[in-house]
Amino acid sequence: MDGQPPIPPFPFNIRRQMYKGRGRPQIIPPMFMNAYDIRQNQHANQHQLNVWQERVLLRWRDDTMVYVPDGSGKPGVCIMEPQLSLGQNYFEVEVINVGLGKDTLRIGLASIDHRLDSHLGEEGNSVGFCINEGSMFFNGAASASKACRNGDRVGVGIRLEEVMDEGITEKCPVFFTLNGKEIMKKVIPIPARGMCPAVSMCAAGQIVRCKARSDWTSQEEEMVIDSCEDDWGRLHDVTVHGQVLAYAGRGKTIADVGLAQAQKPLSPTNHYFELEIVDPGKNCYIAIGLAKKDYPKKRHPGWNFGSIAYHADDGKIFKGSGVGDPFGPRCHKGDIMGCGIMFPRDYKMDSDDGDSDDEVAIVKEWQDRGPFNRFNQLEHRLAHDNFDVGIYDFPDDDEYEEYLSDEEEELEEYIDKVQTGTKVQVFFTRNGTTIGRRDVQIPAGGFYPTVGMLSLDEKVRVDLRPLSG
Repeated sequence: MDGQPPIPPFPFNIRRQMYKGRGRPQIIPPMFMNAYDIRQNQHANQHQLNVWQERVLLRWRDDTMVYVPDGSGKPGVCIMEPQLSLGQNYFEVEVINVGLGKDTLRIGLASIDHRLDSHLGEEGNSVGFCINEGSMFFNGAASASKACRNGDRVGVGIRLEEVMDEGITEKCPVFFTLNGKEIMKKVIPIPARGMCPAVSMCAAGQIVRCKARSDWTSQEEEMVIDSCEDDWGRLHDVTVHGQVLAYAGRGKTIADVGLAQAQKPLSPTNHYFELEIVDPGKNCYIAIGLAKKDYPKKRHPGWNFGSIAYHADDGKIFKGSGVGDPFGPRCHKGDIMGCGIMFPRDYKMDSDDGDSDDEVAIVKEWQDRGPFNRFNQLEHRLAHDNFDVGIYDFPDDDEYEEYLSDEEEELEEYIDKVQTGTKVQVFFTRNGTTIGRRDVQIPAGGFYPTVGMLSLDEKVRVDLRPLSG
């Protein structure tokens, strides 16, 4: 895989600031920066993240944030600079543990000079959403919505393109989301130093996991009445906004794949689907393909047995293997990638397609062997050590290719000997032109349209029925 790695929510060159009181350094944008300057400001080093925190611990390995009481009874606050800007106007957390008590956990936006012992929304330079109670706070005043639970995703964003001038004050709408849907909005003044993502906590055991910053696209902006979410049977680290799928994972290691799998498999009456690359993100680690229904959610389509996929970043095709073959051109923003099946004339759904008992036994036997276990150990080590996602395209002399390519070829040879189901041709297109075909066997239950993503800010617009008229 080519290109530089994506920017994780907490890069490795973080400068942690834990200063107390008024004596902390003012590492901030220019004092008199207005809303227009904030919208246009692009920090010289986007890999830099300044973190200001008290009584909150950021665990960099898994991007979790934990409250650390010190006996004072004061809230803990964490503010993450740089401020939100155009193209990076949204921040989200996953609630791991809401903790005990009421009004003890808030997510929101704050100026860099916000006090580190005051809940978000209690001062005029911050706004906060109380996860425990579902209330929004600004300047001490609250308005109610819906409380959140463990496992919920709560986000906050700012619409800098909708800035309003009121004398010397400029205001912008700030909105909050719950599980990908906007639930509250309020127009607030913008501090001169901008608004940074922030979290405040005040109860032992509270934990949230920070997701990557991104560019939020609401369902209203997409002018879509039907959310299309019902079209998808499985979503992992992917959010749905009408026909648009957006990557919501960490984008750090090969274990951070975002996967979207359709509710229904392809059939003779609906044998083709497409995606348009709306935003290639940092590296365009986007894949389109087909996979069996129980395909692993943290694996790109094409990497594992029971799948096949065309990858946009390198133009390779992956067929049940972590090692791809040259196949077609690379794809970029605006390109349309398609995938379909050429079914036999006499093909019937729910036939005897699928994995035979012998095939299943061979796959299990192969997985129990040393090479497969070494691959799992390698993958776990990469994820554990936060290795770069760019490593997944391993060079020829890498440990992965040294043993895995031969072993997977051996597996394919074994499976070819016992396959009993219907073989079909899977084809891929780019901008309406067929670029290649591959013969595959349909797994049990059929082949499901599957999209994979792996770098920050990636967005695709998917049409699961482009030929339906």
